[in-house]
Amino acid sequence: MVVEPPRKVYRVGAPMIGTRYFGIVDQGTNIVEVRPTSLCPLNCIFCSVAAGPLERRRWADFIADREELAEALRAVAKLKGPGLEVHIDGMGEPAVYPELVELVSDIRGIKEVEAISMQTRLFMLSEEKIRELAEAGLDRINLSLDALEPALAKRLAGASYYDPARAAALAEFAVRNTRMDVLVSPVWLPGLNDGELPKIAKWAVEAGLGKRWPPVLIQKYLPHKRGRRPDGVRPVEWPEFWRWLRRLEKELGIRLDWRGENPFRVERRPAVPKPHRAGERVKARVIARGVFKGEYLAVPLKLSGDPLLDRSITVTSDKRLREGDEVVARIIEDEDNVYIARAELVFPQSA
Repeated sequence: MVVEPPRKVYRVGAPMIGTRYFGIVDQGTNIVEVRPTSLCPLNCIFCSVAAGPLERRRWADFIADREELAEALRAVAKLKGPGLEVHIDGMGEPAVYPELVELVSDIRGIKEVEAISMQTRLFMLSEEKIRELAEAGLDRINLSLDALEPALAKRLAGASYYDPARAAALAEFAVRNTRMDVLVSPVWLPGLNDGELPKIAKWAVEAGLGKRWPPVLIQKYLPHKRGRRPDGVRPVEWPEFWRWLRRLEKELGIRLDWRGENPFRVERRPAVPKPHRAGERVKARVIARGVFKGEYLAVPLKLSGDPLLDRSITVTSDKRLREGDEVVARIIEDEDNVYIARAELVFPQSA
């Protein structure tokens, strides 16, 4: 009998650029994504990153070191210049990060940062925590809410303890009692939650969401290689999505299609430099498992100490690796400074 290894949770102080597990993801704009953790209490049936405690393909999760994360973000912000939005997101639920308020405060102290936003299911927070986040400097909550009907919401979340009414109530509290704004960003799952989206959009407007930003931003379901695919959901192409959205917009009398405008003021900015390129071989040391089985987190043997140049690397291997093993790995992906490499030579740690 094969015994599955338990999932490990790592508190990491590795380079904060280079991996999707945690840290900073930069797409060359004035919006910088910050990922403090990959942990999530839910098991959403359409999750693009297969997060949650029940996922058997995952064998590790990460909690980023706050001080190193803030240090790297300060360097990125200095490179990009003023007028930045920092969006707290991740391969998990940012609201479970143990130093979330402190992280928001760190970000607010960066002079180039104009706005701070966070993607969240919200229900695990409290009114007190929301006040603390607002006082620390959080400007906007992007609320992931895909159904208001309790049974369907619990089914979509893959968790009987998920409460959409609590999430909605906390969103209303935030917009009525703090300086923060809230926008709701449901995912349209054709055939599953069609009837819920009009209710969510009406609720958002009636509750006063959208003080500074759009109140509703409906997302198209996009199946991902490692994500979950709910039974019976047929992904639609973009033209069909936009036709459907315009019909819903006309039916409700609520603005839903924001093409042609730029409500989030996205603009091109200098991208973080790439110290490695696809096809290049790097010598690296394994410091942890990766999120998914067969993946490992590694760092190059030679680090500069500069957060703009040092990288974490996801290494894949058919052979089981151990923390401390050294590898020669060929980089096969380098998009957005996220590095995935294939181990070609392995030098096991000494016994």
